[in-house]
Amino acid sequence: MKHKTGSILAALAIGLLAINLRTAVSSFSPIVTYIQTEISLPIVTIGLLGIAAPMAFAIATSLSYRPTRRLGVERTLTLTVLMIVSGHLIRALAWDSTSLFFGSLLALLGVGIGNVLLPVMVRKYFAHRVGLVTSIYISLTALSATTGSLVAVPVAEVAGWRFSLGQWAILAALTLVPLIALRKNSTPEKRSLGRGAQKAIWRSPTAVAIAATQGMTSVLGYVSFAWLPLLLIEHNEVTVAQGGLLLSLFAVMGLPASLLVPILATRYHNSHKYIVWFSGTMGIMGTLGILFSGNESLWFWVMLYGLGPSMFPLALTLFNLRSRERSTVLAVSAFGQGMSYIFATIIVFSVGVLRQVTGGWEATLWLLLAISALSLFAGVQLAKNHFVDDELNH
Repeated sequence: MKHKTGSILAALAIGLLAINLRTAVSSFSPIVTYIQTEISLPIVTIGLLGIAAPMAFAIATSLSYRPTRRLGVERTLTLTVLMIVSGHLIRALAWDSTSLFFGSLLALLGVGIGNVLLPVMVRKYFAHRVGLVTSIYISLTALSATTGSLVAVPVAEVAGWRFSLGQWAILAALTLVPLIALRKNSTPEKRSLGRGAQKAIWRSPTAVAIAATQGMTSVLGYVSFAWLPLLLIEHNEVTVAQGGLLLSLFAVMGLPASLLVPILATRYHNSHKYIVWFSGTMGIMGTLGILFSGNESLWFWVMLYGLGPSMFPLALTLFNLRSRERSTVLAVSAFGQGMSYIFATIIVFSVGVLRQVTGGWEATLWLLLAISALSLFAGVQLAKNHFVDDELNH
């Protein structure tokens, strides 16, 4: 396959997959009340469905290694897209909470493997344009989250909640076209991390800092996708429709960061710590605003809160910027995303427990504030501008 043709197909595959990376997450919580008319979903069950995303993403980090090293990244992504399509269809046809959970888990496992492998695809096909291509695909991921939450309720009102959930299978299936065309480029990925291969990745302070930055954004993101509409309905007394719109506002605030942060991070390595500190500060201010504000200014505080996950595009960019080898990109991506999603799973589940025990949302908001504050310390390590490979080889 000619280099130019391969690059075009790779760009299409990256873009289409990115558009599908958040629809399974953001399209569920806004229509919970519609699903409850047919399927019993008590608060604990909603919590379990909420943790399905980060839990699946954490599991996917370990699942991505073996097939990628045997089949290559393109063939592995083809299989993951088939998982996503199947998961969407099972959710749409769900007859009880168990089948709904299974369909969600299957789709999200595919999405999780896609999360890990997209940075590897960027490094393979666009090694000299990492910042630009990362910016584009993260922006499409943010658009995916916004679109999923924005259209979920209107489509459910017109065509029912089953079509609202199942429509995303069509979009996911389109991703198969460029991936199948790239199948001949799919060669096994290298195993080695060089001399540092004998050391665990967690012994790299930079890898841990990258995981911490993504951990904070994962918590804010997945707590919000799972609980924010219900939190705002019960704590701030908004309507169901307003809750869905405010979740869309939260999601759309990721677009500016998705466009700017990867480019800034690539061109100005000294900017990394400032991005972390800005992100943590926005998380703190937004959470305080939601906790204490009235409905009149709630949209403003949700906007600030939506800027809290600005570290997410930074973390994905750092997988490449702080790795010298493509094998290191895969290792750091799997470690960073695995740790962050395990942390997010615990917190999302804890939020459900806190809501059940306290009957309110104040404890959850204080917890989110504390996590935002703790994330500020990751900027101190990133300010050193170290490479993961160098730290492991010492």
